[in-house]
Amino acid sequence: MRRHWNTLRDIPIRQKLRRFQLMTSLISGLCTTAMLVLIVWNVEYRKAEHEAGLKAGIVAENALPALLLRDSKTAEEILARLGRDSEVLGARIIEPNGRIFASFRPPDGNPGGAKGIAREGLLRMRVNTAIVSGGERLATLEVESDRGYVVAQILFYGGAVLLSMVLSMLIGNSIAVHLQRVITDPLSALVALMKNVSVDGNLSQRATITTQDEIGELGEGFNRMIAHIEQRNTALGNELAERQRVEQRLEHQALHDQVTGLPNRHFFRRRTDELMRDTAPRQGSRALLFIDLDNFKYVNDTFGHDCGDRLLIVVGERLSAAVRATDMVVRFGGDEFVVVLDQIANLPQAQLGARKVLDAVIQPFKMAEQNFFITCSIGVAMAAGPSENFDELLKKADAAMYVAKSAGKNGIRLWEPSMSNESRTRFELEAELHQALDNHELELHYQPIIELATGRIAGLEALMRWHHPARGPVSPAVFIPIAEDSGLIVRLGEWAMLTAFSQAARWNARFDPLFMAVNVSGRQFRDHAFASKAQTIARASGLAYGMCELEVTETMVMGHSGEAARILGELSAAGFSLSLDDFGTGYSSLAYLKRFALDKLKIDRSFVMDLPDDVEDAAITEAIVGLAKTLSMRTVAEGIETAAQAAMLRQLGCQYGQGYFFSRPLPAEQVAAFIANNQAEHAHRRGAAEAKPSLAR
Repeated sequence: MRRHWNTLRDIPIRQKLRRFQLMTSLISGLCTTAMLVLIVWNVEYRKAEHEAGLKAGIVAENALPALLLRDSKTAEEILARLGRDSEVLGARIIEPNGRIFASFRPPDGNPGGAKGIAREGLLRMRVNTAIVSGGERLATLEVESDRGYVVAQILFYGGAVLLSMVLSMLIGNSIAVHLQRVITDPLSALVALMKNVSVDGNLSQRATITTQDEIGELGEGFNRMIAHIEQRNTALGNELAERQRVEQRLEHQALHDQVTGLPNRHFFRRRTDELMRDTAPRQGSRALLFIDLDNFKYVNDTFGHDCGDRLLIVVGERLSAAVRATDMVVRFGGDEFVVVLDQIANLPQAQLGARKVLDAVIQPFKMAEQNFFITCSIGVAMAAGPSENFDELLKKADAAMYVAKSAGKNGIRLWEPSMSNESRTRFELEAELHQALDNHELELHYQPIIELATGRIAGLEALMRWHHPARGPVSPAVFIPIAEDSGLIVRLGEWAMLTAFSQAARWNARFDPLFMAVNVSGRQFRDHAFASKAQTIARASGLAYGMCELEVTETMVMGHSGEAARILGELSAAGFSLSLDDFGTGYSSLAYLKRFALDKLKIDRSFVMDLPDDVEDAAITEAIVGLAKTLSMRTVAEGIETAAQAAMLRQLGCQYGQGYFFSRPLPAEQVAAFIANNQAEHAHRRGAAEAKPSLAR
C-alpha cells in the first residue's frame, strides 16, 4: 500500500488527476447503483408481497368450504389453480396441529414447475394467510412464490445505471481532460520554464499565464521571483564587477605610485622576482640606475606639496620618455627613482642610457610663472651575469648614487667595489650620528672674522666638529651631508645656534661686542616656522638679535624668491644679521638678490685663493664688492691665507675677512685668549696711532 502511494506521489499531476477522476466516477457510480438497487428491491419486493397476499386471500376464501367439509381433494384442486401463475412455486394448507391438509406443487412439465426447479435456491417469497371461519382460525394457507422478476427488474435498472455511469464517465472524462489541461498545461509550462531557466540561466523568460485564479497567481509569483532573482543577479553581477574593479584598482594602487602613476617598490620586487625566475635565454645583460633628485626636499617644503607632486609627475614622464619600451621605470619612494635597462650589451651603453636620463631630467620646466631647475644624482650598476640578484644590484647602484651626490650632485657614477664599503660606512655613520649629540661627541669650533681695515676681531663663525670615539675626527664634509639627508641636520642646527649664541653672550659680557655667525641648513630654512624658532633660540641664549648672524646659501634662497624673501624679511625685521654664503658659485640672480633683506655677501674661497695673481679672480672679487656697496651690503672674504690676499681685499674695499692667515677654527676654550690678545693689540695700535699726532705737535 505504501509503495502504491509512493508511486502515486511521484507520477505527474495530469495522471494523478485522471486517476482521481476515474476513481471518483467509479466509486460514485457504484454507490449510486447500490442505492438504486436497494430502492428498487424495496419497492418491487413490497409490491410483489402485496400481490401475493391478495392472491393468497382469494385462494383462502375459496378453500374454506372444502376445509369445513374436510374435502382435501377439492382443496388441492383450488390450490392447483395457483399453478396458472408462473411465479408460484407451491402452496399448502396447514392445520393448527401442523398437519398438511392439502398441497400443490407444479409438475415438471408445467412452466411454473420448470421455473421453480430452475430457480431452486434462488430468491423465494412465502406468504401465509389465515383461513378463518366464525372468528376461529381453521388453518393457514402458505404460498411460496419465485420473485426472480424482482431481480430482473433490479438488473435492468442496474444495467441502465451502469450504462448511464459509463456514459457519464466518458462525458465527464472528456470534460475532466479539458479541465485538467486548463490546470496542468500552465503548470507544465511553469515546469518547463523553470527547467529552461535552470539549464540555460536565461532569466529574461517569463510565464504567459493570464488567468485570474490561483494558477495565474502562481505564474505571477513565479515571474516576480524570476524578476527578483534577475535583479539580485544583476545586483550581484554589478557588485561582483565593482568588487573586481575595486580589487584591480587596489592591486594597481598597491603596485603603482599614486602621484606619478609609475610602478612602485612593490611592483619592482614582484617584477624582478619574475625576471630572476625566467630561465629563457637572453641577449645582453641588465643595468640598474638609481636616481635621486637633488634638493627636492627644498622645492617640496617651500613651494608646497602640490608643486612637489607636479615636479615628480614631470620627472616620471621624462624618465619614461627617455628609456625604451622594454625598460622599467619605478618610483622607489620620496625623490628616488629606479630604472632597469634591459638587454644592455656593455657598460658604455648603460652609461649612454644614464646620460639620456640625466639630460631629460635637468631640462627646466615652468609652473605658476616660476621656472624650476631640477638636477639629479645617478648611480649605475651593471649586472655581472643573468643570475645576479636584483637586491645586490640595487645596493650597488644606491652606493654609486651617494658617491655622485657627495661629489657635488647633478652627475653620474658607475659602481665600483670600493663604493659599497663607502655606502656601508655612510649608513654606519648615520646610525652613530644619531647618538653623537647625546653622547657629547659634537662640539663647535669658532673661526675669527677680522675687520680688514683695522685688523680688529669683529665676530666669529661657528663650525661643527665631530670627535668619534672610535673613528677619531670625522670631517664635516662627510657627516654634514649625512645629517642633511637623514633630517638630523635640523636638530644639529638648532643645537649649534643655541650653543654658539649662548657662548657669544658670555664672551660679550667680558669683551667688546662680537657677532656670532651660524650656518643655516637647507632643511632648517625650508621650515615655515624657522624665523620664530630662531627668535626663540636667540632669546634663550641671551645674545642680542643684532649680534646673531645667520648664513644662508645661494641654492637655498635663489630657487624660491617669494618664500625666501618672506623668511629673510621676518628675520631681518626681528634684528638678525643675514649673510649670503659662497656668493658667486651658484646660479646667482641679481634680480632676486636685490629683493632679499641681506646684510652681507661672503666671497667664496675659490675667488680668493689665487689672489692677487689671478686677474680674473681679482675682477670677479672687485665686482662682488662693488655690487655689495651698491646694495648697501658688506662683504666677507673666505679662505684668506696670505698677507697679500688680505692687503688686496682691503684695497678692493672688502670689509671683513677670515682664513688661516688670521686664525684656524678654534675650540671654545682657546677663543677667549684669542679675543683678549686681538683686542689688546688693537688697543695698542690705536693708542700708538693716537700718540703720533701728539709727538708731531
